[in-house]
Amino acid sequence: MPSGLNKLNSSINQPLFTIGITSNLIGVCQATLRIWEKKGLIQAYRIGKNRFYSQCNIDRLKEIKRLLQEERINIAGVKSILKKLFCWEVKRCSLKERKICPVYKQNTEAKNKS
Repeated sequence: MPSGLNKLNSSINQPLFTIGITSNLIGVCQATLRIWEKKGLIQAYRIGKNRFYSQCNIDRLKEIKRLLQEERINIAGVKSILKKLFCWEVKRCSLKERKICPVYKQNTEAKNKS
């Protein structure tokens, strides 16, 4: 794997954002994020008692919010949808991003073999 890709993967998965910053970025209150975590929609990183979120979490949270508020799908439905989607479908990655993504490559190669 190219070293640039390692940096990309580690940076988007690094827990950088506090719950306060995350709630502002997503446009929901902190209590909503806690509820979504309790319901199993998202898994926050824990450092001590504090919750932290990565860019990957932020992308997932934006899609959760869209499904709940715009599509009017309930929490159980959102949970079911997200279990069936690949990460690039949740994040809506461009073809350029998919071409360098090791997870996308692995899944498409496995699909082509079957």
